[in-house]
Amino acid sequence: MRKRTQSSAGIPCSSNQLKEIYERQFTELSLLRRYIYSVLPLRQISTVFEPGCGTGLLGRELKTLTDAVYTGMDINRELLPNDTNFVHGDAVGNPCPADLYISSFFFSSVNNPVKWLKKVRKKLSPKGLFAVFAEYDYTRIQESPEIGLADMVREGLKREGLNTTSGSRLDYFFKKAGFTKLAGGEVTTGMQKPDRTFIEMHVNSIPDELPLVSWCVVWGVWRRS
Repeated sequence: MRKRTQSSAGIPCSSNQLKEIYERQFTELSLLRRYIYSVLPLRQISTVFEPGCGTGLLGRELKTLTDAVYTGMDINRELLPNDTNFVHGDAVGNPCPADLYISSFFFSSVNNPVKWLKKVRKKLSPKGLFAVFAEYDYTRIQESPEIGLADMVREGLKREGLNTTSGSRLDYFFKKAGFTKLAGGEVTTGMQKPDRTFIEMHVNSIPDELPLVSWCVVWGVWRRS
């Protein structure tokens, strides 16, 4: 799964550094999350499951918006909050029953997304939903000036066993697995200096001066067909 305490491609990363990265990502995407919440029937669902919940940022926020029973699961025990709603386990191997699945930056860690989503579909209630709050489309990283950093990031992710094309193929994955898309889109960050710790996690050797980088984040909501 995506949650890890070190990178085989770059510099080892501590749990505290990972938590800082997740906090930054979470803050940057607050407006997008607010919109996604607005299109979800949060008052009509009873159970929510989040695979790859990490430090629990999304789950904790969601719990303030619904009375549904929430369960978050992550393979990295060190990242999990000390809360009974967050459990240690392999969400890819053991998807749980729920009315609503939510995820954030998770699909790059799923080796066979279509196969997994077919398993998830069987666990969802008849009108169950899957909301992807954020997934990087690594194929659309922009940089200025171009020094090859985007390619280095993609290669580093691949060496770690992560899928760099998942963000661009979400529609295909869900359609093949038997889901109907209800909403979706993308947001692109402005050109800005990237998080150096994030880059160092995935790239063996980086220049002292990093280029400006723009990231594309994909989101979507699908219903079990």
